[in-house]
Amino acid sequence: MNNKNYCRVLPGLLITALALLAFMPVAVFAVDSGSSADAALRIITEPSGRGRLKDRHGQVYGMSTELVKAVQQQLGNTATIEILPWARAYAIAVSSDNVVLYDTIRTAEREDKFKWVGPIKIYSVDLHARKGAIKDNTSLANLLQNHVVCETRNTSIVNELLSLGFEIDKNLILSRQSGDCYNMLKLGRADLIAMHSDVTPKRQAELLDAGLDLQPVYPLQPIEIYLAFSLAVNDTVINNWQCALNKLVLQGEFRRLYQGEYADAMINEIEARAAQSQQQLTCH
Repeated sequence: MNNKNYCRVLPGLLITALALLAFMPVAVFAVDSGSSADAALRIITEPSGRGRLKDRHGQVYGMSTELVKAVQQQLGNTATIEILPWARAYAIAVSSDNVVLYDTIRTAEREDKFKWVGPIKIYSVDLHARKGAIKDNTSLANLLQNHVVCETRNTSIVNELLSLGFEIDKNLILSRQSGDCYNMLKLGRADLIAMHSDVTPKRQAELLDAGLDLQPVYPLQPIEIYLAFSLAVNDTVINNWQCALNKLVLQGEFRRLYQGEYADAMINEIEARAAQSQQQLTCH
């Protein structure tokens, strides 16, 4: 073909090729939203003496974390778990598109801020004081007038305490991390902390070793704890995580991790919830 003919044919070939590309199925360029969202998840937790700690290599470990890691393994998710102060972790979770935050208390105020997987803990909560420091069956009025409570900043329990009449910087101290309130109690800067009531003998011994002989003095609302996912996370990812969690619970992994640390009644309830959830979901 001479140069003149080549120049005349080339534009026609280009036009034909572009036309064919225009009609190619869009699915060729699509990305699996479920798998891509899962791979990009940012998993965040807070420091806590029982559920989330770091070893000497900087790796997060503990009961809640081991459960989350087991779910990750089931799903082939390799995201590294970050550990941040609760207030910062919560702020990131509500303002980002692809975050998982645990342990997160599920409340009516938070219901529409996240997608939920769980529960991973269920228990009743009381305000606790040092044994003998506050009379049994004390009134709320007495607590408000004469005592100071400490609670971690930005938790749902803070909202409940405010609704009961406690006031920040008057009789309510807000800490950055959950363990800080135990220290406040030991130092005498606070009289009350919120703590779940189903204390096992092992946990009671740990508290006594730390110099904290505590007793419940006033009941709060029971709480349920979940993994909280950003609203933008694909529903397929949520379903996959719930199915994987249910499977682990029903296989006994949850009981293995939590028995002795939490009451059997809670473990039994989690297992019953997982069985019910598994019947309602489509799991692969």
